[in-house]
Amino acid sequence: MSSIEPNEPNPADAPPSEWALAHLSDLHLTDPLADADAPLAIKQRLGRASWRRRRSLIHQPAVLAALAADLHAQAPRQIAISGDLVQIGLRREFEQAADWLAGFAPPARLLLVPGNHEAYVANTWQAGRECWRPYLAGAADGAPWLLRRDRLLLIGLSSAVPSWTGLATGTLGRTQIAALDAALQAGADEGLFRVVVIHHPPATNVVSWRKRLTDHRRFAQVIARRGAGVILHGHAHRATLSQLAGPAGPVAVVGAPSASALDRRPDRMAGYNLLRIRPSAHGWQLRLSRRVFRPQTQDFDWQEHHDLASHG
Repeated sequence: MSSIEPNEPNPADAPPSEWALAHLSDLHLTDPLADADAPLAIKQRLGRASWRRRRSLIHQPAVLAALAADLHAQAPRQIAISGDLVQIGLRREFEQAADWLAGFAPPARLLLVPGNHEAYVANTWQAGRECWRPYLAGAADGAPWLLRRDRLLLIGLSSAVPSWTGLATGTLGRTQIAALDAALQAGADEGLFRVVVIHHPPATNVVSWRKRLTDHRRFAQVIARRGAGVILHGHAHRATLSQLAGPAGPVAVVGAPSASALDRRPDRMAGYNLLRIRPSAHGWQLRLSRRVFRPQTQDFDWQEHHDLASHG
């Protein structure tokens, strides 16, 4: 980790050969009490009770608003959101999130993937995703979302599947993993920097077994065969940095904390990742910087910077 720099250069001033990508996750921006008469499954009832008792004190709309303003001040060219905008998957929550997205960024600048809270119980994601249709265009069911900008290829995956009460697991499925394999190979053939965005951490030891990606081994096999520039995820509600094996060396796996969490623990305080990507003589240069909320001053500042090896 490099030293903290008080005056980080603005990505808007970067040369055309550099791309700035912002990554945030686990916004939990909605109000599960907004539709008080909606029929609820048992897991949703328990989730709403947890929100009333604890989660509503952690996830603060004012913190998320400050993050959105700070992120736009950094002028990233693209933005990735790795899921969990809602709480318990109510239709009204999807509508609230759609309103927030419309004011946050246009679809052309944003890659969005769902998290386990979007698929809180059976059919919540299938019913609610229509509200986000402008941000989910261009992919058939079971296929990744692909967003190409110059030499940057963003590959969005859905690990959002319903799970039993007490579990928050995710699954990609064989069809989506095969499509990922093809997209990574096509991106490599074109010499693109490939960014994989998924909600559940694909690396082990990041979350407990009850929150795991159930087919993480198959995912890792694809990365080992095809490689990737970087893998972005959420779900753990903390800033993490791990890796998976790739054909030319390790592939960085980067986790973001909750974008709205007021948590005194440094790795769990609200924040987002800013990645600067540029080609080099030896492949690609990748710099990961983290912006973290400061409760004392109600703003964001640089927490850390990492220069990461990447083969794209």
